Amino acid sequence: MFKHFLAGLTALSLVFVSPAQANGLDREDVGKLLIGLAAIAVIGAAVEENNRRENQSTPAHDRNRGSWSDLPDRNNDWTNLPRRNDRRVIPVDCLQNIETRFGTQRMFGRRCLQRNYHHFSSLPERCAVRVYTNDGPRRGYDPLCLRQQGYRSDRRW
Repeated sequence: MFKHFLAGLTALSLVFVSPAQANGLDREDVGKLLIGLAAIAVIGAAVEENNRRENQSTPAHDRNRGSWSDLPDRNNDWTNLPRRNDRRVIPVDCLQNIETRFGTQRMFGRRCLQRNYHHFSSLPERCAVRVYTNDGPRRGYDPLCLRQQGYRSDRRW
């Protein structure tokens, strides 16, 4: 900022001084010009120093931090947070696409759930399905029915 201001002031002073006097500048005019430019330089340096001190008064890492009072208390609402109901989370790896005569059907495989889901016995019987394929009947659970009963997968279906 200071450089632009000083360059503009110098150009302005030369515009007003040069064409008006055909005789040129005498010593007195040159002295006044130099004293004015020096005064402007001192004022500009003081303004820059003031701006620099304001920016350096608090380092960036301290400005971004809050005070200790901003941190949560140990007895804060951490204990009241809702816990995930892991009993109702079904592993998505058991979701299978099964080819039938009528098209592809999706279901959670019964054997996979028995091996990988600890709460297999708590699954609702109303969601149990049997699908007939070319390889014989397959047993499992309907994903939409399980979702309606409050179960969800550990990833998106």
